[in-house]
Formats: sequence, C-alpha cells, structure tokens
Amino acid sequence: MPKETREIVIEGGKVITRNGPRRANVLVRGEKIAAVGRMRGEGLSRHVQVIDASGCIVMPGAIDCHVHFQLPIAPGMTTADDFSSGTKAAAAAGITTVIDYTTPLPGQQPLDAFRARRAQADGQVSIDYSLHNVLIGFEKGWARQLGRLRALGAPSVKVFLIYADRGWQTDDGRLVEIMNACSRSGLVVCVHAENDALIRHYSESAAGAKGALALARARPPIVEVEAVQRVVLLARHTGARTHLVHLSCPESVELVSQARKRGIAVSAETCPQYLALDERLLARPDGHLWGCCPPLRRRELGQKLLQLVCRGAVQAMVTDHCAFSRRQKDRWEGDFRRIPYGLAGVETSLAVTWTLGPAARRMPLWRWQWLHTEGPARLFGLWPRKGSLRPGSDADIVVWDPQARWTPDPRRMETSIDWSPYRGMKLRGRARMVFLRGTLVASNGRFCGPDGRGRFLKRSPP
Repeated sequence: MPKETREIVIEGGKVITRNGPRRANVLVRGEKIAAVGRMRGEGLSRHVQVIDASGCIVMPGAIDCHVHFQLPIAPGMTTADDFSSGTKAAAAAGITTVIDYTTPLPGQQPLDAFRARRAQADGQVSIDYSLHNVLIGFEKGWARQLGRLRALGAPSVKVFLIYADRGWQTDDGRLVEIMNACSRSGLVVCVHAENDALIRHYSESAAGAKGALALARARPPIVEVEAVQRVVLLARHTGARTHLVHLSCPESVELVSQARKRGIAVSAETCPQYLALDERLLARPDGHLWGCCPPLRRRELGQKLLQLVCRGAVQAMVTDHCAFSRRQKDRWEGDFRRIPYGLAGVETSLAVTWTLGPAARRMPLWRWQWLHTEGPARLFGLWPRKGSLRPGSDADIVVWDPQARWTPDPRRMETSIDWSPYRGMKLRGRARMVFLRGTLVASNGRFCGPDGRGRFLKRSPP
C-alpha cells in the first residue's frame, strides 16, 4: 500500500487579511498547504496531527531577501554566521527563506561565482534559499551569462556604486550597460546606492568626530540620497527593473515612491536597524559595534522613515544580516574606516518590526505581514510558492504569538556572535512554532529541525 501522506491541522489561530484578522484553520498535506478556512474531519487522515494556535496569528514563513552568511570581507575575516548558523537563527525567528549573494573573486565570471556559492551553501542551509549575483565589473561576453543565470533560477544581479578602492565600484557608464543587458534578459538590478566621491570628501573632516560617530559623519544622508536619485533616473532611461537595497533615509524612500507613481520600475527595501536604532549608539565607547553601511541615522530621521514604512512606502523589510563578533569588531583600532560593517538581524527582525508597528498601533497587521512575506516574494519571483497561505503554496508557516515579551540575549539565541545590536530592548511578539515545508524547524525561539534540509529555490523573473 502507498505510504499515507502526513497531515497537520493548525487550528484556533487567526490569519491576516487586508480586512483584518479572521479565525481559520490551516491544513498541511505533505510539504504543501492544502486548505485554509473552516474544515471538518471528512477527508482527513486518521493520524492527522492537530496543533493548537489559540491566541496566535498563523502566517506565511517570512522571506529575507538580503542576507550575508559566510561572507569573506578581508583576508582572515569572514562573517561570524555561516550558512548553518545563519539559517538556523533565521528559522528560530520565523524566516523560512533567505536570498544571499554570490561572492566573486576579481575577474571571476558570474556563472562560476554562482556555482561556487551554491557549493558552499548546499547541504549547509536549514531553510530554503536563493542567490543574487554580484557583478564586479562587466566583461565582454558576460551579458550572455545573464540569460543562463535566469535559466538557473537566479534572475537578479547586484552592483555597488561605492568601494572604488576595492575595485568593486560600478560607474555610471557601466551601470547603464548592465541595466540595458538586464532589461533585455529580464533580470532585476539591485543597487547599493551611495556616492563614493562624496564619502571620500566627507571622510576628510569626519575624523574629528567622537569615536565611531565619524562613520555617520563620513556618510551623511546626501551620500545616499544623491545616489538613489541618479539610479532612479537611469532606471527610467533604461527601463530596467531596479531595486534599491537597505535604504536608510526617508528622502531616499520618498524618491522611490515618487518614481513608482510615475510608472518607473523601481522598488525599495529598508531594515529594522534604521527604524529602531540611531547614531547616538555610535558615540558610545563601544559604538563601533553598531558600525554598518549605510550608517545609523539621527533619531528624527528614523522616526520619519518608520512613518513612511507604516504608510506602505517600501516593498520589503530585510535585515542585511552581516554578523561580527566583538573580537572581530574590535579590529577597528579607532579608525572608523576599518570597522567591519554590518549587524546581526535575522533573529530579531520580525519582533523588532512587530514592536514598532502593530504592537504600537502604528502599522496595520496586514502590512507588517506583507513586508516580510508577500512583498519580497513578489519582488524576486517566489510568489505564490513562498510568502502565501494559498492552497498549493509551500507549507512554510509561522505560528506567531503577539503577546510574547522578551529581550534579546545571545546566550539563548542561535546566532554565533556574543552580542546583540538590540540588547536591552524589550520586544513584543515571537514565533511560537515555525514550519518549513510542513516540518517543524523552530519552537519558542530555538531551532529544533533537521540540519541541512534547506533547498535552493529556482526563482522566476518577476
């Protein structure tokens, strides 16, 4: 006899719609969602597992479309969270899909970098994942490789407008060339938008600032805003689908919003750190721990950015997770230019935004869920397989306890680092249970699933 397909019913919880939460049961059959609504026992297996979600929200697994696991940033230094620890930390928080980046060597072709990065991640990830393709330069013949990357399920590239000193910078002429090639091949162009020349200019006077606060003075908002404006103009000129990563300034987000209203194919993401933290942390004696790129901003800018996010001005909430231990951060030796830029975020992302948004009555429930699920899924060709509770979607499910209260403590978390950017912050909301394709992978903030069960996701052009 054929083996009976495993069934799970999550009952008593509420699912979120644009009309508000409604009570509904969710039926999982095998790795897929089979039904959502009121269901009776007819047609269910005798061995169906029933999970009580009373008092909780039942939502799709979250998608973080901007993470950096196992990222080499300098000889002898790689980010503290590798593909194993990073994906377990994500799962513990309710994130069931991440999109990381290739890490090309100088002169390495995009296809070779893609294959090399997959070789690092496959078998190590404990949730599902995909990759954006970082372009360092754009050599003759690379345009043909874009179509191959699309066929392999990775229809997006990333370029940097900064890091000329590392040889990573894409200048305006090369950016137009890449945008035109991606427009023809149907790929999304993700852009790290900061003005490199302005950073060099402001860095000359920033050294007089207190400690790591010099980082914020070397990268004032105009550094980002000018670059975003330029990218929007080039996106209009080329017609390329363009995504602005980790925006930290409200003026940048407003530029993207205005462009979208004019029919320009641009989108934007931001991160919880730019909503919850501010540059005063950089002035502390240990302020270098909070060094990230773009830097934390003034408190009033973070508040305005939060208002824009609550009104729907960005299309995805991401973390830009790039974790370093205290020991790694301490290698800055008082020079803000030597800080390993990046913050841990996957394990706190949903709780931080829940605390600032729905728990504070600033953001509708559906928008909070959409920013973490459907929004990124639609941007990057994962919808409706991911980010949805529709029948037929992968059974990536979070049972979210909106009343939970907790404070981040690395000793009780999955991350590999020994500190948290949100230490001491009283958070509300936490994933009680997390399912990846129908299998329980996390419970009450701790990973409990099988190691290495994640799969590479072939994405479609959005």
